[in-house]
Amino acid sequence: MRTLYKINLVIFIIFSIGMTIVLLTGINKALFLYINSSASHIYPFIWANLTFLGDTLPACLMMLLFIRKKPNLVWSGVVATLIATLIVNVLKYYIVSPRPPSVIEKDMINIIGPALYAHSFPSGHTVTIFTFAGLLIFYFRSVYIRLFMVFMAILIGISRIAVGVHWPGDVLGGASLGIFFAIAGYYSNCKLGWGRNKSAQLIVGFLLILCGFYLLFFYNCKYEQAYYLQIIFALAVLATGVREYYFLISDSQGKRISI
Repeated sequence: MRTLYKINLVIFIIFSIGMTIVLLTGINKALFLYINSSASHIYPFIWANLTFLGDTLPACLMMLLFIRKKPNLVWSGVVATLIATLIVNVLKYYIVSPRPPSVIEKDMINIIGPALYAHSFPSGHTVTIFTFAGLLIFYFRSVYIRLFMVFMAILIGISRIAVGVHWPGDVLGGASLGIFFAIAGYYSNCKLGWGRNKSAQLIVGFLLILCGFYLLFFYNCKYEQAYYLQIIFALAVLATGVREYYFLISDSQGKRISI
């Protein structure tokens, strides 16, 4: 288990050092313009769909897939999400950090989706996806799953620069914070053991299913290019997650009903 802590700790240190270098050297703006300009050569719908995957609701919904087989992962995610929501909102409120569209002329930026202007640090999407990636490192032994999640998290972080709403420093800071929250969530669950409570699992699973229906029918991700992914994603996760929830109910009643 110490190895898993070390993996996340190394990732945390790498992104923290990267953020420090970017902020202290003053290359935040230049690096943003370079990445944003380079990303403009790739189809906008790719960046819109990637940035959708970093939104809090889709990431939370993914926890439904593990409600039966990996309940500790779900509870670690619940704790990590609560901690992250509190701290990120406090940081965004107290750190006066304008976003790129409020500092750079719009004709110099490739903006995909809505142009945001304030509360830049840290990138909430990046915090979310790196929290999720950090938790998977703890709960999955497969090196390929871990590498894939870190790779996807990096792409989603870059997408926040590509759509023109975050500085590189925001993304690097969000990545390091996300890993920190994953460690905090995992450690808290190990100490408290909430994942072993069947009633709590059923309640959380039901709430996640409601989140899935909200994502499917009511949620506006604010990126038109990601609309079809939103629908497909919600349907796919709900179909699998509801099945897992059904089996969880069956297990809690001491029987298994096959479908």
